[in-house]
Amino acid sequence: MTEASSSSATGIDRRCLLAATGAAAVALGLDGGRSVYAQAGAPAAATPAPSPDAGKVSLERLPGGILLIGIDRAQAKNRLDPPILIGLGKAYYQLDHDDSLRVAVLHGVGSDFCVGLDVPAFNAAAAAGILPPKDPDFIGPAGIDQRRAKPVVVAVQGAVNSIGHELFLAADIRIAASDTLFAQLEVANGSFPAGGATVRFSREAGWGNAMRYMLTGDKWSAEEAYRMGLVQEITPPGKQLERATDLAKKVAAVAPLGVRAALASAHEAIAPEETAFKSLRPEFQRLQRSEDAAEARNALQQKRAPVFQGR
Repeated sequence: MTEASSSSATGIDRRCLLAATGAAAVALGLDGGRSVYAQAGAPAAATPAPSPDAGKVSLERLPGGILLIGIDRAQAKNRLDPPILIGLGKAYYQLDHDDSLRVAVLHGVGSDFCVGLDVPAFNAAAAAGILPPKDPDFIGPAGIDQRRAKPVVVAVQGAVNSIGHELFLAADIRIAASDTLFAQLEVANGSFPAGGATVRFSREAGWGNAMRYMLTGDKWSAEEAYRMGLVQEITPPGKQLERATDLAKKVAAVAPLGVRAALASAHEAIAPEETAFKSLRPEFQRLQRSEDAAEARNALQQKRAPVFQGR
């Protein structure tokens, strides 16, 4: 799926916005597998031909028990499609259940980490019954329904939008190249971040910082992410994966039982998050039935800026 050329008055790519909201329902299981985009009567038919540029997840074992996980769809700016979503979930399951693995490093191949979700691909997979994933060896990569027992270090660069930002927030240690631009775009499409950002962004960046960006859809830089505490280190472009791997080596070198216990204990400290995560599904469904959500979809199809009424 290519980037759309049209944009709203605020400069936000509306096609990317729809990818971050409508298909998120399928990817995260928020609409029982029914595509909001398809419900709206959009022309992305139920069973389009498989995309010739389908993505994949690359896996590499590094010495010391490090699993290198790559989002590999550079030709589409690493826009998430079903093979990537399922591949990430299986990789996280492998991390947790393989005793020889101690830590993972998540990264994006190419110039961008992840620009959002591929709507037509997710619609087709939902229609075919492939999504939501039914694989037993799967841990949701957004970390909403199940916690990982082992840590993940993430390295990002370029565009980190919507579900890409939520995958980033779900990691435990975060490294960003200085050219990284972040965005949480859902509100401009009549929806809200349903992959955990409302919880994690607010917790880690502070209320005002998170609201500044979640309520506007504005982009922010790596330096701003560092200021807010979302990024632990900034590197020159092209060096982020090397630095993330160096940190993963440090994690892998210490006592694995201690690492897992520390991670589990830290999760217990934020256990009330689970209540907020459970509320994501009904709230997402409510908003997708709103007139504003329908207006956003219509505006996308008509290549105009949406006019929201708060209904």
